[in-house]
Amino acid sequence: MVERGRGSVVTMSSAAGRRPSQANLAYGVANAGVVMLTRHPATEVGPYGVRVNCVAPSAILTETTEARMPAAVRDKAAALHPLSRMGTPDDIADTALFLASDAASWLTGLTVDVAGGRVTN
Repeated sequence: MVERGRGSVVTMSSAAGRRPSQANLAYGVANAGVVMLTRHPATEVGPYGVRVNCVAPSAILTETTEARMPAAVRDKAAALHPLSRMGTPDDIADTALFLASDAASWLTGLTVDVAGGRVTN
C-alpha cells in the first residue's frame, strides 16, 4: 500500500474497548489496544496515502447470539441502546465497506462505534 501510495486498513475492535462493560477486563483492554493499534499506524502511513480506521461494534444479533441468548435477554440488550435494537452483521459490514471505500478518503485514525448510540464520545 505504501509503495502504491494508497490503501485502506480496517481493524475490528469492540464497544468493550471504548467504555466499561460486562465483558471481562482482559477483553476490554485488548480491544482498547486495537483502537490504539489503529490510531498510531494511521499517523505513520497517512503521509503515504494509506488510511487506517477501526470499527467497534456493540451488541450484534447473529445466528449464534439468537440461538444462545434467550429472547428476554436480547430484548434487555436492545433496550440499552438508544436506537432500541441490537445491531446486525450488515450494520458492521456496511460500516467497514464505507471506511474501506473512496467515500472515506479523508478519514483516518478513527474508531466508528457501531453501537446504536450506546457509545458516544
